[in-house]
Amino acid sequence: MKRTLRLATMFVVLFCAHVYVAYPQANPQPKNESPKAEGLPTVDEIAAKCARGSGGKDAWAKISTQVLSGTVEISTVGIKGKIEITSKAPDKVFHMFSFADGQFVQKRGFDGRAGWEFDSQKGLRRLEGAQLEDARLEGIFDTEVRLKEVYPDMKVTGRIKVGDRNAYTVQTHGPGGKINTLYFDAETGLRIAEDSEGPDENGKTEKSSVLFEDYRAVSGIQIPFRMRITSPSVSLVVQIQEVKHNVPVDESIFAIPSENPPAISTPEKNKSQGDDGIFDPGTFSQDVYVNYFFGIRYQAPAGWTAHGEETKKEIMAVGKSLVDQNTTSGKVVVARSDERTHQLLTLFQYPLGTPGVENQLVQIMAEDVRFAPGIRSGREYLLNVGRVLKLMKTAPEFDEEPKEVTYGGKNMYRMDITTKAPSRTICQSMIATVLKGFAVSFAFTSYSVEGRDKLVKTIESLRFDDAEEATKPH
Repeated sequence: MKRTLRLATMFVVLFCAHVYVAYPQANPQPKNESPKAEGLPTVDEIAAKCARGSGGKDAWAKISTQVLSGTVEISTVGIKGKIEITSKAPDKVFHMFSFADGQFVQKRGFDGRAGWEFDSQKGLRRLEGAQLEDARLEGIFDTEVRLKEVYPDMKVTGRIKVGDRNAYTVQTHGPGGKINTLYFDAETGLRIAEDSEGPDENGKTEKSSVLFEDYRAVSGIQIPFRMRITSPSVSLVVQIQEVKHNVPVDESIFAIPSENPPAISTPEKNKSQGDDGIFDPGTFSQDVYVNYFFGIRYQAPAGWTAHGEETKKEIMAVGKSLVDQNTTSGKVVVARSDERTHQLLTLFQYPLGTPGVENQLVQIMAEDVRFAPGIRSGREYLLNVGRVLKLMKTAPEFDEEPKEVTYGGKNMYRMDITTKAPSRTICQSMIATVLKGFAVSFAFTSYSVEGRDKLVKTIESLRFDDAEEATKPH
């Protein structure tokens, strides 16, 4: 069970590092009932009861391999995927999470000595230090009957309610200075919850909580078929659908792969699925923007100035500075914005730095959302943008429900955003759709509602073509 917990909790942290739309979630904790030291069971009693409740040493000894498969749902961002955990006694484990028909994959393995992880964004890396020690603990096949060995510093700390169940709390320490609180059902002895608090990869304190539910007996041992996992950044539910014991397992899956699988972190370096071609930032000439990859053509306001990479980087830097980085979600947005967001076109009414003018702005952006099957249209994308806007220090006002609009014969969605600064009001509209796994959005920025709406009218020139048609002269 501890193996399943660690794997799922690790996934929360790793996945948060990729999902830009993560936002703060409630992290419910069991309410302490002012426990008294008198009458508490000893560590020996807790460990013995857990071992019996989980099936006992004899039952565990009859099992040499275990394969758990099921689903994982991240309700906060509307994403569903698959999970598979394969383990072999005494100390080997491999797990895999996949989303969007395998476009986002995260794997983690331990072969008894070396630990590794791979994901389709960062590629392959070897685990070291506290992460390697975590992987070693993940690999322990029968933790529930070896609690005192796995956690030699266990200390019974009190009584508590976990839902409607009476439980005992036990505190122990994990790799890297983490503090773990284990909750054992007072009646069955089973572990029904766990909290973990400690430094993440960057030394920042992170918290996570897990509830183990729907225990069922399989081959004489108890398996939680549902786990609810929460952290300040995300919450998810793992639902086990099938459990297999004593099946043949390919030993090679536990070992670190001999070659680094190709990462998919930058679309410019990769072909899209099928015959979609190569990602293309597009071209801008004579006030016309054309993108062959997305098959779009846009007539921009006449005489405006296109700005290059340095200006784009500065715009991104300003945007990051407005995000509240005191929250985990804010840190995630800042850390991952560069990798997924591509500024295809940045136009200013006047050359940037022109004195004495209110410089209006038009931007075309593409964000890779292939990892997030819950983002199927501009509506879902803008709703997620709204969650990010709530992290902004400037507290902008925006449409809670994007409006459906039609341009170039395609359904798109529009969100109006107003930011009130001390010296001026900034009025912006974002209009978005999803093309080839990318959220393509047009952002129109002015300093009045009338000026914004006048800029928005330019999108009436937008045309959508297939890749072949887009190459023809207009």
